[in-house]
Amino acid sequence: MEKDMEYYVKISGQVIAKNLQRRKHLTEDIIKKYQLSDKKDICIVASGSSLNGAMMAQSFMNKYIGCDVMAISPTDYLDYKKDFVKNRFIILISQSGCSTNIIEAAKDLNNDNIDYVALTGNLKGDLKDYAKTLVEYGVGNEIIDYVTLGLTTLVEFLILFALEIANINKNIQTKEYNILLEQIGQCSVESEKIFEKSVEFTKREYENLFKMDRAFIVTDGPNMATAREGSLKFGETLKIPTLYYENEEYVHGPNMQLDPEYTVFFIDTNTKNNRMQDVYQATKLITEHTYMITNKDIKEDDKVIKVESNIIPELTPLFLVVPFQYISAHVTKEKNNFKCHPLFDKFEEKIHCKTDDYDEIMKEKIKKDKELEEK
Repeated sequence: MEKDMEYYVKISGQVIAKNLQRRKHLTEDIIKKYQLSDKKDICIVASGSSLNGAMMAQSFMNKYIGCDVMAISPTDYLDYKKDFVKNRFIILISQSGCSTNIIEAAKDLNNDNIDYVALTGNLKGDLKDYAKTLVEYGVGNEIIDYVTLGLTTLVEFLILFALEIANINKNIQTKEYNILLEQIGQCSVESEKIFEKSVEFTKREYENLFKMDRAFIVTDGPNMATAREGSLKFGETLKIPTLYYENEEYVHGPNMQLDPEYTVFFIDTNTKNNRMQDVYQATKLITEHTYMITNKDIKEDDKVIKVESNIIPELTPLFLVVPFQYISAHVTKEKNNFKCHPLFDKFEEKIHCKTDDYDEIMKEKIKKDKELEEK
């Protein structure tokens, strides 16, 4: 299978299972740093899908480490919150290792003599020249720019880090620790299941998804960041405006712009109530392009992507992001729409979000991938 977006989405479940098995080795460096820091609260600095990934893990981290976890952008750190978070354990994230804004944050932390851990998917990236502690978080050699596997492995890494700390600090009993390990393992199974269901769904709704030109993603709780990532993926691949809202915020104004041409996705894992199901049904009265993604026990039909599981809501982002990744990958490929408008070149000439040697570093990753395949 060609190593494109679809490939990396498809293997995400397998990699979740693999990284779960090697969790002790994967997280040992960051755990040592966290323990030696003698700090409790955490600040994660990232952008793009890496920031979304941090936000997707945030609910689990808050709950099980028993601390306050903030996930903010490099601008938010450098220009607004530096004094506020200076006494927290700081984690920088750049999957490429070439994000200019993360490197600026690293430089600033170095100048202020503040210790931190940098997470990356590429130990050869330019971030290595600044970070004293650089940790590869388990993505391996993803060789495309549109992050999918990198997001999922980052979410899992942060969850595993939090779980191991919770176990070490006795925030949870051994029984609960083992149950959560089983649930993460089940997430790998659900990822594979929902991938297949996403393939079937996309075939059924192909014409509607192909013509989709504006969308909402509606959810609540831990999956707010899943919706944020879905919005990003639809924007950067399908090139369509996509808004994401918490369920009650959606019904307090944004829904007033709906018409029959809108596409609306709901993600419902709320174990406390079924309010979102009612809002979903009401939205269907306006537009037939209304879809539900859930792990709840509801009737499945052509508009519903459902995986039945008792996985806690804080872990569901690990697999409920898959439909958005797959739709983005498949429909964009079908539309041959990965290329941006010609004027976008002028934007990139003016604004650089990657270091100057990023293209060369990516070529090396591709070369390395071919060498690994030949072995």
